[in-house]
Amino acid sequence: MRRGLKPSATLSRIKGWRWYVPVILLPVEWLLPPALIALRVGEIQASWLPVRLVGMAVGLMGAVLLVWASVLLDRFMMHEAAILLFMSIGFLAPACADDKKPSEPRFQLEWGKKGTAEGEFHFPIGIAINRKDEIFVADFYNNRVQKFSVEGKFLSAFAVVDNPGGLTIDVDNNLYIAHMGLTPNKKRNDDRGRKKDQVSVYDADGKLLREWGKMGAADGEFEMPGHVALSKDGKVYVSDQVNRRIQVFDPQGKFLFKWGKQGANPGEFGASSTHRLQFFAGPTFLALDSKGNLYTTEARECRVQKFSPEGKPLLLWGGDAEKPGQFGGLFNGFGVQTAGFHGPMGICIDNKDRVWVCSIAGRVQQFSEKGEYLQGFGEAGTKPGQFYAPHGMAIDSRGALYVVDSFNHRIQKFNGTK
Repeated sequence: MRRGLKPSATLSRIKGWRWYVPVILLPVEWLLPPALIALRVGEIQASWLPVRLVGMAVGLMGAVLLVWASVLLDRFMMHEAAILLFMSIGFLAPACADDKKPSEPRFQLEWGKKGTAEGEFHFPIGIAINRKDEIFVADFYNNRVQKFSVEGKFLSAFAVVDNPGGLTIDVDNNLYIAHMGLTPNKKRNDDRGRKKDQVSVYDADGKLLREWGKMGAADGEFEMPGHVALSKDGKVYVSDQVNRRIQVFDPQGKFLFKWGKQGANPGEFGASSTHRLQFFAGPTFLALDSKGNLYTTEARECRVQKFSPEGKPLLLWGGDAEKPGQFGGLFNGFGVQTAGFHGPMGICIDNKDRVWVCSIAGRVQQFSEKGEYLQGFGEAGTKPGQFYAPHGMAIDSRGALYVVDSFNHRIQKFNGTK
């Protein structure tokens, strides 16, 4: 109160403002509740922290306005204020909750079918996404790589060395591709007509820049190389499946070091494989976290292994049971069960170093960097959210998860991984 102003004058001045107050309160009383509801629905859908904070702030502001108005109007409006305050708490609780709790991915779209036309596939395997969120898919039997937008729109395609499998992209937008040297009739123990076992590098327009490797077990040689991963310091990790090892190269293809052999111990791969050429015994797909640690899948062994950048075993987890956190369940695509064809296949890491793994039985699961099960979804089938032997996986800059549904010859997109 200013000095010299009488209490009666102050009261009459406040009363003189009363006719403005209802005008101010109309949007508060009528528009804020539905606005808060809309924000709450948006927060649930997006699970986005800024939306939570905006909703909380709007609710609290509305409650304060109503309390203020009740004093000016000599009107009891505390019940309206209480409603807005209660609604704002709905935003406050999740905003203060543990943000590490994962949001469940939801199916968004799919594209592709079996064929040779643009946007069609004949057994897609690998997938990689560049900084522009352009999606590259290795089309195995069509011997090409196709490029798509995040909406699944076909952008371009180019031919590559036969049988492209796992692939990744470097900072210069060059694609590193692993090629499995299957024979035309798929008899892997027959060298007649066998394709190259190698790694090739293409630019984004499909120009072959370099290639290295051939069939064999010596350093720099491969037998059924499955996937490629690139570290921040330029190391190229290759899963040499039949040779049961990881080989590491520089970007030009110079051999640096290796680790692994057949066995069940940490750092070993494919112990239970009864046939030497059972390439999906592992190591199969690869992924690197923000610290440079390498994760590998072993389908036949139903486990994931984690290594330091130098190849030191750090962790392994999994199992052949059909339950959360394990990778059991035989492939039963199209009503036919395939003995021995089970376990984890594709793997990728999100922006919080959480590990996503898909398995042959049609499940996608998320783990912490310590191998702790967080959540999972999916089952065998042909409908949205169902899979037949999914292979590669990748995550774009907005957190959307893409799964290569190989035996259904399509790509499925899910949102909500952030």
